[in-house]
Amino acid sequence: MTGAEKEYGEALYELCNEENCAQEVGEQLDMVCALFREEPQYPKILQDPALPRQERLGMLDEAFRNSVHPYLLNFLKILCEKSALGTLSGCGERFRARYNEDRGLLPVTATSAVVLTEAQKQGLVEKLSKLTGKTILLENQVDESLLGGVKVKFDGRELDGSVAGRLEALRRVLLDGKA
Repeated sequence: MTGAEKEYGEALYELCNEENCAQEVGEQLDMVCALFREEPQYPKILQDPALPRQERLGMLDEAFRNSVHPYLLNFLKILCEKSALGTLSGCGERFRARYNEDRGLLPVTATSAVVLTEAQKQGLVEKLSKLTGKTILLENQVDESLLGGVKVKFDGRELDGSVAGRLEALRRVLLDGKA
């Protein structure tokens, strides 16, 4: 994440947090980021210097006026004017990180060979909550190559309790022992 992404994302978050609309704007920001990922040509068109500034801003108005908060629409216009729509994803990451920090939320990805049961999810959430002191937002992903167990990622850390991970660790020990 660049310094500009951090700065812009932080500024949008601070404004929305002060105005008690951070949750709404955060959800809408996630939606716009997803739209831009699905249609990568749209942000490129919006930054085309061959199009007059007012036409580019009008395109944003037309696309988002009735579907996003005015703060977010104005934010998009600022990025458009600065030819910085490419930073939107990073801005969104910083916005979401600050939102989660301020509310004691911790997004966690649990990858398992099969879908976790509700009881397994609840047990994992309780353990991680005790470990971190935060409210856990758990997402379960399936990767059959893990064979069994679970790999947990959060806060830049990875805890690998998968069968594949254990086998890999054993392989390294055996190879290092022979070297």
